[in-house]
Amino acid sequence: MITTESSSYVYHLGEVWLRIEYNHSVEHSEVVEVIEVNSSGMFVRKMLWKDFGAGLPEDIQGREGDYYYKVINQPLGKSLDYWFIPFNRPQIVVNNASVIRPPTPGLVHFRVERCPLILTALGRC
Repeated sequence: MITTESSSYVYHLGEVWLRIEYNHSVEHSEVVEVIEVNSSGMFVRKMLWKDFGAGLPEDIQGREGDYYYKVINQPLGKSLDYWFIPFNRPQIVVNNASVIRPPTPGLVHFRVERCPLILTALGRC
């Protein structure tokens, strides 16, 4: 489930991939975080960035087009929040198709929750 102040998006699990793309608020360069979501939680798998500086990795593992990248295997749990400001121009890509552009400034919540099949059928989660 992805929620913003004005909307909510529900994706049924199997395996869901998120790409959280934004402009870094200090270095003013593009950053992409790739997150795998499954029933056991969220896992950051890869980070891509275009610049070096405050808050950005220095230990690159390679290049992918214009981006430096680092493969990561870190669990994030079942809940994750991002705070975006207007400069970030965030975009969330789900399974390489759905694009969500959260209104900014604001908080975006990512959650993995279990929902009984009957409630899913009724559109309640």
